Amino acid sequence: MNAPDVLIRSAKMDDLEATRQLLSDCQLPASDLSTGKLKGFFVAVQEGKVIGVSGLERSGDEALLRSVAVLAGQRGSGLGKRLVIACQELARDWGLQAVYLIPNDADSQAFFLNLGCTEISRAAVPEALRKLSEFTHLCPQTHPCLRMALYTHDSRSPS
Repeated sequence: MNAPDVLIRSAKMDDLEATRQLLSDCQLPASDLSTGKLKGFFVAVQEGKVIGVSGLERSGDEALLRSVAVLAGQRGSGLGKRLVIACQELARDWGLQAVYLIPNDADSQAFFLNLGCTEISRAAVPEALRKLSEFTHLCPQTHPCLRMALYTHDSRSPS
């Protein structure tokens, strides 16, 4: 099956363990993930199994795009992009103009740069986000930071 056969929906409390397992399998931080943080998360489900995840962690008027992960056999199908788009739409609904992220390796960095992200310094990341556990201790300080500008539904230029 390919990505169009996959349902992308908001994560539910019942998805927590499967989401943690997928993140762990993809070598992404999962120790801080709780049912309370699932509010900004999406899961990709195929035949009742979580095969992809993405999430926004909000802090004040800012959000971190985190935990974008796709089961190894589904990579390259467009599923990761669909999960990111779901997060972008939620961020727009929240009134945000951009989201920030920390790619965990060169492949994920290339994926996000391909989606239009730009590399920024850690100092350029809003202070509210720099206080999140991903910045303080879960993600290595040597990993780059990216900014993803969001576009309004009415135009193709950054808000």
